[in-house]
Amino acid sequence: MKILRIPEGRERIEDYEFSEIRELEQVFIPDTVKKVGKHAFYNCRSLKKVRMPGDLFQIEDGAFKNCDSLESVEIYAHDQKTACMKNVVADLTHELTFFVHYPDGEAKILIPSYNYDYEIDINSRVFHEVVYGSGDAYQRCVSKAELDYSEYDFLFAVAKREEQQTTLFELIEDRLHYPYRLGDREKKIYVDYLQKHAKAYVVKKIEQNDQKGLRLAAACGLLQKEDMDSYFEKAGRGKRVECMAYLMEYHHQHFRETEQEFVF
Repeated sequence: MKILRIPEGRERIEDYEFSEIRELEQVFIPDTVKKVGKHAFYNCRSLKKVRMPGDLFQIEDGAFKNCDSLESVEIYAHDQKTACMKNVVADLTHELTFFVHYPDGEAKILIPSYNYDYEIDINSRVFHEVVYGSGDAYQRCVSKAELDYSEYDFLFAVAKREEQQTTLFELIEDRLHYPYRLGDREKKIYVDYLQKHAKAYVVKKIEQNDQKGLRLAAACGLLQKEDMDSYFEKAGRGKRVECMAYLMEYHHQHFRETEQEFVF
């Protein structure tokens, strides 16, 4: 069984009910479900996507423990509630994306990964927990009944210290493509970062053949005339046809040489 659809009308998922189903990849939980039991999907190591209601407050311990392949959770927050996030991320330390449907818009947010270790203070002989990565801070941000987007955006300063550039690019893209409750100040911070790393971002989008990303680059003013030849070369060598087509169109529209006029 690769896809599991919980029947509409059902109100709970029992403890361990779907645990250890190694081939399970997608789970769809209807609005009628109000409780997910302990270790309900424990060790479903191929599980990649879950869809659930935002007001699913009761997700018991270990419900998604060892779901190491889980990469996206789609939430229908009919009443603005996203409390289910807290209990999904509680068992996970790897990167996870939430796509949230609100009555007045949509949001896509990235929760980065994190790791922790213990180091000993030689003088006091006491162990201290050390956290690597910003995911721990982002997880605390979503551990409320409603996601505070201003707090989420504020944590970008932490992410810049802890995360790789690729993760930062992805985080920014999600917020700019889906700017739900994104303030002007926070938007400027994200755009300023892209502008500061414009070449790296555009090259990454070409490597990924990501035309949508290139359109974002254009909207943020990242495509400069003096860099276009190198982008053409990158797209040509990598046989990134869609990106090449977009770059050529953009160049034609914005950097086309005007014909010289002569006055006699």
